[in-house]
Amino acid sequence: MSEKISVFAYNELINEDYFKEKGFEYIDKVTVTLSAQRIVFNRLPLEGEGIEGQGLPNIEPTPNNAGMMEGMLYDMYDTFLPKLDEFHGYPKECNRKVMDLNAHDFHTVRGIVYFAQPDRIGDKLKPSKALMKLFRKSRKEMTMLYFARLMNTRTCD
Repeated sequence: MSEKISVFAYNELINEDYFKEKGFEYIDKVTVTLSAQRIVFNRLPLEGEGIEGQGLPNIEPTPNNAGMMEGMLYDMYDTFLPKLDEFHGYPKECNRKVMDLNAHDFHTVRGIVYFAQPDRIGDKLKPSKALMKLFRKSRKEMTMLYFARLMNTRTCD
């Protein structure tokens, strides 16, 4: 029998249409925050993929442990875990761990979080316009301030 898992999406999977297009299904979803972390676009694309200067979404600690990043917590069946691992390139491209996240009613939830392996991080990378378009279509899932800051991110193309 399948167990339920919770997965934190802060990348293109935050876009529900894209999430479903990739073959994922969720039982429930809720917007959450991850404290003392921020979204950065420093993950290297796979060899032969992406465009010059492109960085994929990743998580890194904030310099002073202040701030937070937003994302979507999907409750789903564990049968999707191998597919999630494949999507994120676990364990070669990304690592995963269970972290505490904050729901908007101020209770803590735990979820699986994927982040880039140290050797898959580059410097001076930027997201693509295509990625930012997926984020733009997900604006209803984010606070206005977070969305505005995300949309001010320069792209590589």
